[in-house]
Amino acid sequence: MKTKVNFSKAITAGIFASAVSVILNVIIFYVFQSAGIIVDTILIQPETPLTVVPVIIASILPLIIGSIVFFLIDKYTSNGIKIFNIVSILFLLVSLIPPFVGIEGVTTGYAIALDLMHLASGFAILFFINRTAKAV
Repeated sequence: MKTKVNFSKAITAGIFASAVSVILNVIIFYVFQSAGIIVDTILIQPETPLTVVPVIIASILPLIIGSIVFFLIDKYTSNGIKIFNIVSILFLLVSLIPPFVGIEGVTTGYAIALDLMHLASGFAILFFINRTAKAV
């Protein structure tokens, strides 16, 4: 019988992924903002331009939730890491579309910056979850 990842290890992987994601996404945000690509004239949130606080929150919450989802998938299936990887990659690919079509007046550069943030978060959770699963 294959050893399953316990909740503590899954959450720890999510915390590490969140930390890396926050660092990368804050860097991406400020680089693109200083280059004039992320601007205050494009409103992401209702009537509000994008700031670093929502970037940080969006770099933490989904990854913690993702690590809990991984724990549940791993606990109740025989091939949790494979299922999690497939679902995560599908979610990541789908998340690349909204910045281009879901934001009014978005520029290509702005959408690419948002997609880079999505990729940083997606790769971080995949890396740490896979690392945790292999260690078991």
